[in-house]
Amino acid sequence: MAQERRMSAPRARVLLHVARDRRRAIDPEDVYFLEAVGETTLVRLRSARRVRDVRALGDLLKAMPGAGLVRVHRNHAVNVRHVLEVRRRDARKGWEVKLEPPVNRVLPVDRTHVARRRAAFGEKVRRRAAPAS
Repeated sequence: MAQERRMSAPRARVLLHVARDRRRAIDPEDVYFLEAVGETTLVRLRSARRVRDVRALGDLLKAMPGAGLVRVHRNHAVNVRHVLEVRRRDARKGWEVKLEPPVNRVLPVDRTHVARRRAAFGEKVRRRAAPAS
């Protein structure tokens, strides 16, 4: 078993652009969520500290394909591997996701991103029927 671990391929790492001339290597599996702040993105890892990437949220998502990150709101993307619960906020306010410990953060799911969230978890996406004429 120890030999199998040594023989397995190393995990693909991603470089965060923490400054124009500085990069930080991270494992995409360690990312819990991304939060847009203006034209930059805060990356929340397992540690309590956030890392700021100088790229916009959309650009950072494109840089990490296959990392399990799903956009759930215009300002947030979550790693589906770290989602503990998906629940209704209340009868009229839509959905939210709760991330697992040590983060324990609750983030909103925008109505426009509900279908993506459902697809990420393998749920069937229901299409609304066209109104009768």
